[in-house]
Amino acid sequence: MTPTENPFDPADTLRHHLWERHIRADIDAFIAGDWGAVAGDFDEAAFQAIDAGFSPDPADWTIGFPTLAAYRDRWLEMSAETRATADPDRLRDAMFAGVRLARIDVYDGDMAILHKVFDGVTPLKDGQEDPYAWQSVFTLRLREGAWKITSFVGYMA
Repeated sequence: MTPTENPFDPADTLRHHLWERHIRADIDAFIAGDWGAVAGDFDEAAFQAIDAGFSPDPADWTIGFPTLAAYRDRWLEMSAETRATADPDRLRDAMFAGVRLARIDVYDGDMAILHKVFDGVTPLKDGQEDPYAWQSVFTLRLREGAWKITSFVGYMA
């Protein structure tokens, strides 16, 4: 199996779908700088996110993204920074190789926790590689038949 192949059996419709949205769609949108491609994956009214700032100490964590707009702006900024420095011919494969859904837990049929691990390298235009390693844990709610991100704790060391 290659990193771009969904590891979840299509018969496991929930996990297969969540991988497609939170890995494939997210990577492709990030590379394109296309927030609109993933905006519908969020519950804008309920959204907030904690930025762990790569610190293992929760006392250092902050409400880094009090609104979806704040997160969107940072996501677009990171996307632009990546596109400016990354080797576009190798970026997509490297991103797929460096991210995985470590765990998906569903509670009461309408709430889920999704553990996303980032551990790889960004290939740069100058031939160097920029390593990265962090985790993010997302909470999702089933809203009108669609799984929406309501919050996350991100950038945990």
